[in-house]
Amino acid sequence: MSTDRDVERIVRSWLDEGVTALPDRVLDLVLDQLPATPQRRAGWLARRSPLMNNALRIASAAAVVLVVALIGIQLFGGTNVGGPGPSPSQSESPTLVPTPSPSATPPAAFPPAGAMEVGRHSMTLAGVPLSIELTTTGWISTGDFGIDKGNFQSGAPDSASLLLWPASAPDNVYADPCAHTPLDPPAGPSAAELAAAVSTVAGTELVSGPAAVTVGGYPAQHVVISIPDTIGCPAEQFYLWYDSDAPGDAPSGELYRYATARSTVYTWIIDVDGTIVWIEGETFATSGPEAAQEVQQIVDSIQFE
Repeated sequence: MSTDRDVERIVRSWLDEGVTALPDRVLDLVLDQLPATPQRRAGWLARRSPLMNNALRIASAAAVVLVVALIGIQLFGGTNVGGPGPSPSQSESPTLVPTPSPSATPPAAFPPAGAMEVGRHSMTLAGVPLSIELTTTGWISTGDFGIDKGNFQSGAPDSASLLLWPASAPDNVYADPCAHTPLDPPAGPSAAELAAAVSTVAGTELVSGPAAVTVGGYPAQHVVISIPDTIGCPAEQFYLWYDSDAPGDAPSGELYRYATARSTVYTWIIDVDGTIVWIEGETFATSGPEAAQEVQQIVDSIQFE
């Protein structure tokens, strides 16, 4: 029993001191603790050379050192020779997971239905975010495709509308607005080709354009047409152009329908880095000149974001 305590004391002292040479007393004690099993000596051991003897002595010494180290680990619970380890009472720090930066809030797809305040309003048209600025009260959002002001049926001089295409822009016109016959072949995809088709829709009168303009810093085409009192069919059945990608029965897509009063349509076809954004203003026979000016002011205020 005393021998075990002596080995423990000596090995502990040896490990604490960090010595590299094994004292004779430690070696003797360790060897005494190792089990000895008689082995038959092989014949080739008698013919070892001095070089081999030295190598074996070194290997034996290394083995003893290893045994001492193992005994020390077993006796002292895994003492670290190379330095202090983490305290058992210390808990590992939790891994910090970086919190992703919040993404920018996308603009509203369209201003909510109802009265609109003076100021800037955001929306997304054909996947392109933009905003418009209103400088007067009285504008009301439909909540999905346009904003209106006044009541042309009551003869209000401020009556005006802006029709906006939130999903995607029209890509063709009707050769016969009353029969809903599409132009064949369809109008080309560029803003200039679409504007040319708008300017020649049957049953309409060209007021001005097509003209190259700039809207929100991007190139655009501007066309103004008017709808006469007599169009050959009820106004609600008079269709000008359509978006073939919009939901609905092809080729109607999203249909543009007119009111019963004579109206003037202001069309801006904007090329935003290859994406067509389509905006239409409308005034009526009862509208005063200020209504058309306010429509133009809203278009001039457009900022692409």
